[in-house]
Amino acid sequence: MGFYLMEIGVEELPASFINPAAEYLKKTFAEILRDKGIKYANIITDGTPRRLMLYIEDLADKQEDRQEEIVGPPAGIAFDEKGELTKAGEGFAKSKSLPADSLRIVKTEKGEYLAGTFFHKGEETSVLLQKNVPGIINSIPFQKSMRWADKDMKFARPVHWFVSVFDGQVLPFEMDGITASNVTYGHRFMGNNPCTVKDIQSYEKCLESNNVVISFEKRKEIIKQQIEKIESDNNLKVQIDDELLDTVANLVEKPFAVLGGFSEDFLELPDEVLITSMKNHQKYFYTTDKNGNMCNYFIGVSNTEPKDDTIRYGYEKVLKARLSDAVFFFENDKKVLLENMVEKLKDVVYQEQLGTSYEKMERFYKIASYLSGQLASDRIENTQRVAYLCKGDLMSEMVYEFPELQGVMGREYARAQGESEAVCTGIYEHYLPRFAEDILPTTVEGSLVSVADKIDTICGCFAIGLIPTGNNDPYALRRNAIGIINIIRNNKYRLDLRRLIEYSLEVLSEKLSVDIKKTGEKVFEFILLRLKKILSEEGIPADIFDAVKKYSDILSLEMAAKAINDVKDGEDFAVIATSYKRINNILKKSDWNDSGYNPELFQTFYEQKLDEMIKTSGAQIEDLVKNEKYRQAIEVLLKFRVPVDEFFDNVMVMDKDKNVKHNRLSLLCGLKNVFDIVADLSQVN
Repeated sequence: MGFYLMEIGVEELPASFINPAAEYLKKTFAEILRDKGIKYANIITDGTPRRLMLYIEDLADKQEDRQEEIVGPPAGIAFDEKGELTKAGEGFAKSKSLPADSLRIVKTEKGEYLAGTFFHKGEETSVLLQKNVPGIINSIPFQKSMRWADKDMKFARPVHWFVSVFDGQVLPFEMDGITASNVTYGHRFMGNNPCTVKDIQSYEKCLESNNVVISFEKRKEIIKQQIEKIESDNNLKVQIDDELLDTVANLVEKPFAVLGGFSEDFLELPDEVLITSMKNHQKYFYTTDKNGNMCNYFIGVSNTEPKDDTIRYGYEKVLKARLSDAVFFFENDKKVLLENMVEKLKDVVYQEQLGTSYEKMERFYKIASYLSGQLASDRIENTQRVAYLCKGDLMSEMVYEFPELQGVMGREYARAQGESEAVCTGIYEHYLPRFAEDILPTTVEGSLVSVADKIDTICGCFAIGLIPTGNNDPYALRRNAIGIINIIRNNKYRLDLRRLIEYSLEVLSEKLSVDIKKTGEKVFEFILLRLKKILSEEGIPADIFDAVKKYSDILSLEMAAKAINDVKDGEDFAVIATSYKRINNILKKSDWNDSGYNPELFQTFYEQKLDEMIKTSGAQIEDLVKNEKYRQAIEVLLKFRVPVDEFFDNVMVMDKDKNVKHNRLSLLCGLKNVFDIVADLSQVN
């Protein structure tokens, strides 16, 4: 068993490109080796900004030899009366390169056929790799690839070398004038020396001696250890953000944590401004004291070892300039009332057909007022204030420079001008949740305005045909729908979703012509699809969800689904569900939807018994569902099993007498209507 080692040497890759590329190499090589029937023990991939590496251990030298049985024409066609091959038989054997001594007659389900065995000699692994490696390299799906200089090869960054070693020997291939070899290079600034690679041990030793830590996980661990030492030495608490840690680990080939500081005067800025400047813009870790208060220190991670204070001074200088700008913007913005910023939204086009950002605010202001009236009438003034002010900071200098601070700055400017804390918090929270697993609004005002803003966005986009397809969702409608669902569920809001959508479209119709019924149904189905996925992950099967999706109150739908899911595996429920489907099919086939039957036309005891059940139990089920006692309603529904079975066993629905037949169809229609009070059981598998 041998090995294969490959390295792609490049100019510095963006941090976000490295791990996906390494994972792609691992997956693709595994697929090819499996398809080619080549055995191996393990595939390891990794990378730094300057290289992508792949190592396959315990790799077979060649494919296994194999035999393939190939079945040809029927024996009656392949052989003549003397048992000799016919031209058809000879043609088949020749076309498949089958040896004469392998030809034979085999018996199949369709009769006797000519067959032969072809021997596939396993191809050398080295040959297969030479054929496939260039194509795999070319197919790495970077977020953005391009041609560099006069090269034909497209890659994320210019490629400078390839390492390709199979079992200790160079396995050459050539791409765009670069021939693979067994020579790699170290750190660009701290050991950019060529060295020869014979195996994985010499490769790792070469990189280590040239200041390259090839392992992504090891670089992360080194950074954490360095940060912990800085914490201990300086009595600080460093906020290690996992996403930032991943990023900085892929910005360096060997990490060196550097402690820097800034003037305490900058601590007058809101914490989010400081964090955004350090984390998002400079990739620094921010620090706090033991009580969680922001400190005027940060940690940057350098790709070169600090010999003096030059790197620290550089980090501090860049951050100081950014924070100085932030102070300037913050002080300027506080001189302008949020109301005046809101007025400037009249000059900002939100979407050509949907109007300005100010018009959008006016729409979700009305929707938020409607929601508050439905759910929290005592908070309506605060809710309206939040809805009016919440987009104002989009016109601030700070948000123009730091777009990720929208909502945060609105909250701060509202505080500065004396708004109540409920309004200030609501302004910030109306953007929540911003992404998957983000926190939800904690205030009523923030929750209601968030739902209003999101439903207006969804309805507006659907009304003008901007409906998500595949991965194309520029207005984040799926995320908005999930946000609405999570807010409703978290706050246990009793809300008619259909009516909310309808009201949102009615408000929108003041701006443009909208088919409220048709568009509303599309929006409703779109949001339900998100809810279906959420509940599926929580254990509610898709068929159960489909059975109860008539409920337009999300909480009612969820409770009904859980009630059915609890009993769906029982024998009584299975029989009732089967009976419902039979009833449904009979009515559909007869195109019958009239439930007005006449008891005087009954001819059997079984019809009378079913009628009594419909009248007594039907009213009981309706009352239970109205009071959201779904489990009890289903238990009453299950009592229909016996009378329904007896009806079908003893009554001919399609009677020769037209009046009797129609009356029995109406009786079944009335029965179906009772079942439908709970759910559409035809959907349950």
